[in-house]
Amino acid sequence: MKTNFLLIICAILLLGTQACKDDDDDVTAAANYVLSVTGGAYPNQTSYLFSTKEFPTGTVGTSNALESASSAFIYQYGNHIYQNNFGAPTTLRKYSFDAKGKPQEIGSFAIPGLNTIGAALFISETEAYATVSAFGVTPKLVKFNPSNMQVTKELDLSGLNKAGATEVYYLGLVQRGKNIFMGVNYQDAGFNNLEDKVFVAVIDRSTDTFVKLISDDRSSQMWNGGTVSSFSPNVMIKDAGEDIYLMGYANNGKPSGVLRIKNNETTFDASYFFNLSTTTGGPCIGLFHFGHDQTFTVSYTKAAAYPFDSGDPAGQYHKINLVNKTSSGNISTSIPLLKGNSAFMTKWENDKIYLNVAGTASANSIYSYQISNGSVKKEFDLASGACNAFTLNNQ
Repeated sequence: MKTNFLLIICAILLLGTQACKDDDDDVTAAANYVLSVTGGAYPNQTSYLFSTKEFPTGTVGTSNALESASSAFIYQYGNHIYQNNFGAPTTLRKYSFDAKGKPQEIGSFAIPGLNTIGAALFISETEAYATVSAFGVTPKLVKFNPSNMQVTKELDLSGLNKAGATEVYYLGLVQRGKNIFMGVNYQDAGFNNLEDKVFVAVIDRSTDTFVKLISDDRSSQMWNGGTVSSFSPNVMIKDAGEDIYLMGYANNGKPSGVLRIKNNETTFDASYFFNLSTTTGGPCIGLFHFGHDQTFTVSYTKAAAYPFDSGDPAGQYHKINLVNKTSSGNISTSIPLLKGNSAFMTKWENDKIYLNVAGTASANSIYSYQISNGSVKKEFDLASGACNAFTLNNQ
């Protein structure tokens, strides 16, 4: 179960320009769209990374995919895709696509003793950070160079230790100026929240040192992770005004809520709280942000399914307004109930957002949402499992 908390999936790949113009045209023609899919049930899962020349339609198979064992978590930066498969040692692999549209591994690094990367934050072609976790093991935040895939530093975060915390998870990363903001989750020996608060670590990127831990008790602890480079229900987003919005989860009578850290501040804004449970009618997972008045969350119709998708799918995509603290409700009744931990939304067209609808083993699809009029359309189904990533190549 713990594998579902920290991450989730689906991403892409951009093409490296290496040879002459004809070769580049061949690559683009072969890999216009990139997908990642995971099929099977834990622990017997297989992930598939592949591309298509034409926009996918009907039911999409994985006959020409690169296969890998276990669930895959995808990140995109620049012209490359980065994939982490669950299992020790945690390994992040860097891929490009060849002239036939096949993914080619061009670098990797491994972190022994840990199982998964919960978030990967890319600052530049030579600077990036990744949270690395495993059940029963102290997590790590590592700094690495994406160009050569070498780990350059493991940050000392001993200042985050809390008495009574037998499990700690690092969840989500946002960079603003010289600081990195990282969600932190603390569990006790019974795997209950150590405290029902939202915790965020502030890290000085210029020195790679821990600055402080801030908390807010108006909502409860985060669970999911993600960054701007991932395909997941992010717990933190940054708007155009450099304000950071964070999601706390519902627990022990506290609602799902959005908190804010205003631009140039490193404390929670005491004047701002958005009660998502009340506004949407159910507890929520994730923030998906695409600019002014284009923010979404997944609201659960059944509290018993929340937050780890217990039982039948119960999630719905709801459009919300972070400034006015309002909701437009479920974006479409034509979308079936979905598993919230597998949700993602991605955008590369001016007026269209693509969204993942992972339901059951036989019901996994990609839909689109038209920004101008709110219309929703099913685009295609996935034959082999839930989608981890869908994107335009050369986005």
